[in-house]
Amino acid sequence: MGEGQNKGELKKNYEVSVDTYGGKVHVEWNPEAAVKPLGQLPFFINFIKVSGLYDAFIEECPLQYGSSNAPTKEDVLGTLLVVHLWQFLHRSILSPLTD
Repeated sequence: MGEGQNKGELKKNYEVSVDTYGGKVHVEWNPEAAVKPLGQLPFFINFIKVSGLYDAFIEECPLQYGSSNAPTKEDVLGTLLVVHLWQFLHRSILSPLTD
């Protein structure tokens, strides 16, 4: 009954909260925008946190540093993950333009 009354009416902007390792992030979603500033990244981070995939990745990695000045394993692997994702997305976006 309520669906017929609101059919065709979409909210212009709405906010979604996603849980990340840095705390909750509020993402404003605009369905009419061609490009989102963060893309789907906050939702992907939420997925790997909730599923435990990233935590398992950190635990199973044999990486060890002996220096007290060394970065944490989480920082190194997190940077590696983000760089890999960025390169994948960059290639996916630009490859049709250069073909």
